[in-house]
Amino acid sequence: MKARLSFFILITMVLFYACDDTRVFEDYQTIKDDNWYINQKPTFYLEVSDTLSEHDIYFNVRHTGTYKYSNLFVLFTIQGPKAKPETQRLEFKLAELDGKWLGSGLGDMYSNQIKIMDKVKFPRKGVYSFSIEQNMRDNPLAGIEDIGVRIEKSH
Repeated sequence: MKARLSFFILITMVLFYACDDTRVFEDYQTIKDDNWYINQKPTFYLEVSDTLSEHDIYFNVRHTGTYKYSNLFVLFTIQGPKAKPETQRLEFKLAELDGKWLGSGLGDMYSNQIKIMDKVKFPRKGVYSFSIEQNMRDNPLAGIEDIGVRIEKSH
């Protein structure tokens, strides 16, 4: 029964992923042993050829129920071709005040997708990098499983 449910969930996710025509880019990096060290900076690369369209940029995070905070601070850095890196400190709310996790959950894993920028136009063609560094007091930060970035065309 458990294998059948897992197979159904996998097929549903593949179909949902395949039917997503607004997505330009989406990728995740796994945090080893669910311990995100300050010196770990998951970085994602996007080859941009469209400088006219507007895009929305999302931060994706998967964490366990053992994550001990209701929020997450990160340093998010974008660097484009022939440009200086631009870094901003962002705070993401992962739980309500009563401790109820936000996002979607399956078992003990919770997934959040949070818009961080909207209607962004990439000014130059070429490779852009998106780096994410945890900016919490704990080192390592326990309970973080995966970090990701999603970029889609604005509606």
